[in-house]
Amino acid sequence: MIVAAPGSSSRLHGPVANLTAGLFPGLTQGHPRSLWHRAAADTLVLCRGFDIPQLVATGVVDVGITGYDVCVEWSLARAERLVLRALPAVRTSFVTYCTVTGRDVRTIYTEYPAVTRAWMRARAEAGDPRVVTLHGSTEGVIRADPHGAGVLLVTSGETLAVNGLDHDIPLMATDVCLVTRTADSPAPGMFDLAAMPVLEMPSFSGGAAAATEAAWSHAGPDRRE
Repeated sequence: MIVAAPGSSSRLHGPVANLTAGLFPGLTQGHPRSLWHRAAADTLVLCRGFDIPQLVATGVVDVGITGYDVCVEWSLARAERLVLRALPAVRTSFVTYCTVTGRDVRTIYTEYPAVTRAWMRARAEAGDPRVVTLHGSTEGVIRADPHGAGVLLVTSGETLAVNGLDHDIPLMATDVCLVTRTADSPAPGMFDLAAMPVLEMPSFSGGAAAATEAAWSHAGPDRRE
């Protein structure tokens, strides 16, 4: 069995390594540039957290461990469904809309374009700002653009405050989750799937979630097996 988890550059790498240490002894003592580990019949690959849903969906790996936010973004962007299960909380953050109070927002900068568009569709007063995809460290860009806002991952809120982003709305909480293609996908023995709650899509996804479900229900057997 192949398990994918976030690599050393990810904020979730340390907490996830603690979760997988029982399956892959010596993981934390391995070479810092080693991106795969093997124990008995199981293999762990370390990669970008944002790539893990795609690796699971294509069958390259059997199980993924990554952020709930990453999986929601992937599913909404592709109208495909994966099965997400809750793991013990290790680093809870919030995908958050933020801007400067009183701004006429015309551009939203984000790592979550699909989440952002789904959230805007659910809010009649959101208008029609353009969505610009960036890849982190966007607070300065948002502050510099007099018509800018963002949808960002926020943990403590300190970076928002330092950059003068004083208006924020949490969209969804996120922490690590376990990802499989189907509900009956196998998983390493360290995970008791029956005891792990299945996570739903966020409520604001609304029509986007329905479209994902419809696409799934009409998919051919090769998509569902």
